[in-house]
Amino acid sequence: MKQKHEKGQAIILIVLAIIGMIGLTAVAVDGGMAYTERRQAQNAADAAALDAALAKIRGGSWQAEGLALATSNGFDNNGTTNTVTVNNPPQAGCNGSNGVYAGNSQYVQVIIRATTQTYFGPVIGINEVNNCVEAIARAIPPSSAFMYPGFAVVGLAPSGCDAVYVAGNGQIQTWGGGLYSNSTSTCGLHFQGSSQTQTHEGSGGLNMVASGYQITGNPSIQTHGEGTHTNLPQMPYPPTDLPNPVCTGAATKNGNTMSPGSYSGTFPPSGVNTLQSGVYCLSGSFKMNANDKLTGNQVLIVLEVGGTLDWNGSSEIKLSAPQSGPFKGLLIFSRLGDPNSHPKMHINGNSNSKLTGTIFLPSVDLIINGNNTQLQKTDSQIIAYKVELSGSSDTQIEMNAASQYQSPTSPVIQLVQ
Repeated sequence: MKQKHEKGQAIILIVLAIIGMIGLTAVAVDGGMAYTERRQAQNAADAAALDAALAKIRGGSWQAEGLALATSNGFDNNGTTNTVTVNNPPQAGCNGSNGVYAGNSQYVQVIIRATTQTYFGPVIGINEVNNCVEAIARAIPPSSAFMYPGFAVVGLAPSGCDAVYVAGNGQIQTWGGGLYSNSTSTCGLHFQGSSQTQTHEGSGGLNMVASGYQITGNPSIQTHGEGTHTNLPQMPYPPTDLPNPVCTGAATKNGNTMSPGSYSGTFPPSGVNTLQSGVYCLSGSFKMNANDKLTGNQVLIVLEVGGTLDWNGSSEIKLSAPQSGPFKGLLIFSRLGDPNSHPKMHINGNSNSKLTGTIFLPSVDLIINGNNTQLQKTDSQIIAYKVELSGSSDTQIEMNAASQYQSPTSPVIQLVQ
């Protein structure tokens, strides 16, 4: 009989143990390297997608921008160790399927595929690790939209009473836009006395953030089928994206005519009845006395901090807003201030007065009142902190949205995936 020997078995066990240790080392070292490479690739894809989205909004070469930023972060699209793809609109992603953003031109997609060579992996048959990451950014260019669309008279006060107040024998009729109170209080929209309110067909009726409005006395309210709309979403206050018109040089008088620019005294100076087209920045009082007349086509009146406005009911004012440019449709604008300390302003006129464009006084209490004051068939949108129509005023607003100011919105660049 032959005797079996077990010599050499320890060597086999040692070899197997070494291979196992190398495998564990490969998982730890090569796996860690692959994870680090994936994290770097994801960061590069995120940055490239945002940069490409910005380039798209600016009208530049979004693909070249995306590739350049990926290169600066270590992924140069060399076709060997990495490939970088920039798509607009997005296409199939790393998993080969089309995501929710595929085909949507508002989104820019960056896909990075990277290959990481292993050090210990070849011992167990793994020579490389492949990573695929993607990022998608939303790119919405700046645009413009009508302020408080659908509303001809807007009271911006976020709380408290009389954001829109129709009182006494005052009358208000609107076409093309209704009334809106931004106040959370039911007295924010207040009808009092023997006032008369009519929102005609197509105006949108009465609108409010609160659950209702207040009636004191025996006012007449007719919505002509446009109805009452309560519990509406509140508009932010103070408003965002405020216009910022500026004046260059000083406004000067030449006979009965005024040229645009900045002016610090009482405006218009004595004897002026015509305004040339342009922007007027007033730091004093814009005051129209009885029987005064003023005409201006394509003008923008800016009330600087400290500037006031007071028009007598017997004055005749015919002003129209610019028809082009960044302030198209903006007729009168006051800089934002403290509504608790801002002086009240008064707009009155007669039946021959005509105002075309948006009147935007975000921190001002605007009062339209007086005896037999008429501001008729005015193609305007009146926006103020509070709007009061009282006395025996007769205000008729035929708001044509195309004549009103459109507020610019900021571009949106957002990483969504």
